[in-house]
Order: sequence, then C-alpha cells, then structure tokens
Amino acid sequence: MLESVLRASGGMDLWRLARRFTLHASITGVLCSEKCETASLKELAVEGSTHHQAVDFTGFARTDLRALYRADSVALEAPDGQRIASRSAAPQEFRSGLKSAKWDEVQLAYYCGYLIWNHIATPFILADPDFETEELPRSRKRGENLRRLRAGFPSRVVTHATVQTFYFDRDGLLRRLDYPAAHADATQVAHTFSGHQRFSGILVPTLCRLLTIGADGVPIAKPPLLDVEIFDATFN
Repeated sequence: MLESVLRASGGMDLWRLARRFTLHASITGVLCSEKCETASLKELAVEGSTHHQAVDFTGFARTDLRALYRADSVALEAPDGQRIASRSAAPQEFRSGLKSAKWDEVQLAYYCGYLIWNHIATPFILADPDFETEELPRSRKRGENLRRLRAGFPSRVVTHATVQTFYFDRDGLLRRLDYPAAHADATQVAHTFSGHQRFSGILVPTLCRLLTIGADGVPIAKPPLLDVEIFDATFN
C-alpha cells in the first residue's frame, strides 16, 4: 500500500533529489486566532528543508516579521535580521506548552512550523526505516472507500501525535489524517485534504482543513479549526 502511495506522490527518487521547498501559503481559522490574538497568517512566504525540520516564514503574524522554526528552537526576527524573541527547548517541552489556553507568537510559530513541515513531507517520511506502519481495514463510513494506514512516528520527528491514521483513496491520494490533538486534552482531530497539484513533479494537497472528530468518528464540518491553503510551491 505505501509503495503505491509513494508512486502516486511522485516517487522516492524524486523526493530524495529535492533539498528545499518554497511555498506561498495561508493559514487561517479559530485555532490560531483564539490561541494567539496577534495571529495574521494570510500571506506567508515559506521556505524549508525537505530532509530536516527547518521552516522559515516571512510575513508571520505581521508583514515585517520573520519566524524561524527548528525542532528544538524558534526565533522571531525583524526585517534587518535583529532577533526580537527566541526560545530553545526540547520538543516535548514545546508541545506541552501548546496545551495552554493562550499562545505567544513563539508558540504559534512552533505549531505552524511542524504543521507545514509534516504537510509537505507526508507521505515520504513514512518510508523511513524507523517508522512503524500497519494497514488497517478500509473506512466505509458515509460511502467512503478509503484505505487506512496507521503510522507510529519515531521520537526524532516533531509531529501531531506519536500514532496517526492516514486515509488514501484508490488513486493513492491522501484524503484524511486522524490523531489526538496536541493543543487540547481528549480532542480528536482530522485533517481533510483536497486540491492535489503537482509541483516540480511532487504531489501536494493544496487545501487542508482541520476539523474536530465527532463521537461517531465523522469530522464535524463547522467550524473548522484551521484552513491551510497552498497557492504555489517549488522543490529544488
């Protein structure tokens, strides 16, 4: 199953040739706006590494702010490169802080950093030898016919949850991702994916909506926690 998904997404050979990605993107929704009142992420220029968890945002929270995300640190910079704020901590400490009622801009940058990096790196990172994957029975709720893959993430990867369930359609396209949320206790979250496009040969879902999962296992359509939109992308 994973092999067919990787082929549909462009193939491992093409992914390994890439070193960096650049995006023009937007992140909107109540999760960011309610957690961090200064959040304004509608016009983001994003640069990142395909092989290491490093993502830089220009236009972060305000047009003149730059955010630099790494797995164990975040920095906020002015246009002249002056460091406005910075924080270093173990990933577990950063993630624990996301359960607070309010986020500062450093916490927001940390969340958005691993959100975007995981979005771009999936499904390719699932092929790494230290991941544990298991194909589950198909999902057939409300007429779905989606293949499911449960993935256990190694501790080296900062991500949404240690265990996540991915849903793929018959063409190998990622359609949904489920996991327990890091930002709230006992909340199950689904990412729904659409608008798949190829950039430099690599398939990217350009639309992602984060939804709360109801007691019946079906995502609740409104209100969305987040909407992520990618307007353009390049890999090199």
